Formats: sequence, C-alpha cells, structure tokens
Amino acid sequence: MLNLQVLNLFGRIKAVFDIPYTPFVWHDRQSYKKNFMWLFISFIFASFCVAPFYIQWIFELCDVESPKILLSVFGLLSIASVLFIPKNRRFSVGFFIGVLWFYWISLGLRYFDMSVLIPLVVLAEALLIACVFYVGLWCECLLWRFGFIMLLSYFTPLGFDWIMLESVFAFSYFGVDKLSLGLIVLGLWVAIKYERWWKIVGILCLVLALDSKTFSENPPHIPLKIKLMQSEVSQDITWRMEQMESIFQNYIDQIEIAKNEGYEAVVLAESAFYVPLDSKYFSHFDKILQMSKDIVIIVGALRVEQNENGEVLYFNSTYKFENGEMTFLDKVLLVPFGERLPQSLLPIVNVFFEGIGGFSPGREFGYFDIKGVRFKNAICYEGTNSDFYADNPRLVIVTSNNAWFVPSIEPILQKNLMKYYARLHNSTILHATNLSKAAIIAP
Repeated sequence: MLNLQVLNLFGRIKAVFDIPYTPFVWHDRQSYKKNFMWLFISFIFASFCVAPFYIQWIFELCDVESPKILLSVFGLLSIASVLFIPKNRRFSVGFFIGVLWFYWISLGLRYFDMSVLIPLVVLAEALLIACVFYVGLWCECLLWRFGFIMLLSYFTPLGFDWIMLESVFAFSYFGVDKLSLGLIVLGLWVAIKYERWWKIVGILCLVLALDSKTFSENPPHIPLKIKLMQSEVSQDITWRMEQMESIFQNYIDQIEIAKNEGYEAVVLAESAFYVPLDSKYFSHFDKILQMSKDIVIIVGALRVEQNENGEVLYFNSTYKFENGEMTFLDKVLLVPFGERLPQSLLPIVNVFFEGIGGFSPGREFGYFDIKGVRFKNAICYEGTNSDFYADNPRLVIVTSNNAWFVPSIEPILQKNLMKYYARLHNSTILHATNLSKAAIIAP
C-alpha cells in the first residue's frame, strides 16, 4: 500500500514536470498562469543545478563548514537536474542556469557608473548558456546527454573556463576527474531509468565514483609559517583614492604585526597596493624593503612599463620582497572583458568604454622562492585555469581581489575551482583575498 502511494506521488510530480508548453497569448489570461507555472518549473530544474554553490555560500556566510555529505547529495541532484531536463525545457532551464550561475559577471560595472547595463549583460550571458543547453540537450538519449555533460567544461567562450559542472563535487566525497563524472552520469541514468537489479548497477557506479581520500582529513603540510591576509577594502574607486594613504598604512601595520607574531612570510591580496610602487602615490617602498629583512612580503600591485615603441604598458603583478630585494611576476591569464578584450572587438568596445581591458599579459607563469621553498604564483583568475596547473605544482600562492563581485557566489565558484584543481594535481593552495575568505586549500 505504501509503495503504491509513493509511486502515485512520484507519478504526480512527473506529470507536473512534464506539463507541455502552452504558447503565450496576450489576450488570454489563462496563458499567463500556464506560462508562469511552466517557467517556474524550469527555474526549479536550474536551481537544483546550481544548488551546491548556494549551499556553500550560505554556510560560509554563517562561518560554518559545509557538510561533505550534504554537498555530495546536492552534487548528485545537480547532475541529475541537467541529465533529465525534458527536451522542451532545455532552453528555458539553460537560461535560468545562466542567470543563477553567472549573474555576478556584470557586477563590476557598478564601479564604472554603468549599472544600467547590468541587466543587459546578465541577459546576454544567460542567452548564451541557454543556446548551449538548447544544442547540448537536443536529444533525451543517454549517449547524447552523457557526451554533453562530459564535454561542457571544454566550452570556454573567449577563454572563460568556469562553465565546469563537475566542480559541484569539489568539496564532496565524489571524485572530480572525468572518469568519476562519467560513472556518476551513468549511475544516475541506470538507477533512475531502469528497474530491479539494474538499479544495483547504477548504485555500484556511484560507489565507484567515490574518492577514498576524501574520507580522511589530512591537514596540509606547509614548510613555512605564512600569514594569509584577508582585507576588507571596497572597490569604490573614488573612496579608494581618498583613503589610499590610510589603506596602505594599514597594510604596513598588518605586516608589522605578522612579523611580531613570528611569521616567516605574509601574503597580501591582489592589487593590495593599487598604484605603481615606484610612483609618487606610494611612499612606503623603502619601508617595505627594510621590513623584508625580517619577514618575506608577497603583495599585489600595479606595474607600469614602457616598451621599445614608447608605448606605456600596464601589468597586474605580484611582488616579492625578501632580504631587502624585490622581484615580481606579471599576470599571464587576463580576465576576458575585464582585463583584456579580443583584438577584433577593441575598436568597437572602446567607442563606448574607452580604456577597458587595458592590461598587458605577462610572458609566462613563474615561481617564487621563499626561504628556499618554491611556490608557483597565480593572480586570481589564473588560479582557476587548467593551463596553470599543467606542471602539477606542489605549492601555490593565489592572490585575489573579489571586491568587484561581492556580494555574490563568485568567491564560492572560485574556491570550488581551486579545490577541483588542487585535487586533480595534488596541489596545496594558499589563497590571500580581499572581501572574501582567505584559505588554505588542500588536495
């Protein structure tokens, strides 16, 4: 009797989800309700897809670690929500996924007096994701959808490679490699679509996708005592210029405190010193050189260089001060439409947004030697890119300025991607931040 009631309940839920699309008719009020209900169900599918990110965001706001079991369950629901999207919903679900997953991309416009364009940018990126899902979920067969989910992470418009569905498992009990993802997709399909003993095969696939290393907590081994700074500096440009001296002095004071606490090195956020260190706006250069005789200082700053043609180039750089000497590494991977633009679009975009995308890329990734220990350096976006981890770095320092995008889930997406690559490449990541939580991310 109970089984029959459960089957009836699932049957009713399925009937609601399978409601056919009713064309919208302006003069038919009934079509308003039907369209709203139809779109709301598509929104539910999309919400399940991105739910792990929002769960982590809520837990982090409460300063509580997200339970792995909860993220594991919702990770499975995330994949299932994509795997079983009805064919007639693929565009609308993709649209809502685009909004919920990447709405934060537009938030940087707030600091250029272009907030009016935020809805248009959100609409544009949502339509892009909607088109991807429209093609990728064309067929409701296993082979087609298996291929779509497995290949989605290779879709990198303008080099932006954050469309990575498997990152929902970064902090779960499941593996993050493609084999584990394939087993999860296959396991969910067989367990839900088939009956009787086939369900056991599906569950077995899910068990095989578990990563045994996630069931034990091994604290990362950092050979040095390093302090990761977590600053709270707004991105409001006018305020930053007015408060520049007090902000910079506060950083100097924090470095002094770290030195007195016995730290061997201190890492400040990306662009903590948001002016060239050799400019008239920065009066602490000699002080930092002197302090570096007692503590190694890693800090982000703007760098300016003039090339052979007399052209002034700007670089987003990380500086290392040690024993009274300075070295630097420039950011190689620039954020699409934030720090760089495709050459073909520059003339058009500069008509409306003069100077946007004005940074120059560095030549290659590099390492800092800190008291004899090698750390690979990444600046924000680089720490979430597969090319950066090609040589399987053991220790990584990442500096970020997330003030552009908060409040949003962007810091969570970034953290998940870093954890994803840390697990894949057995890297330990030290992440210093502005307006998000600093962290040590172990494999």
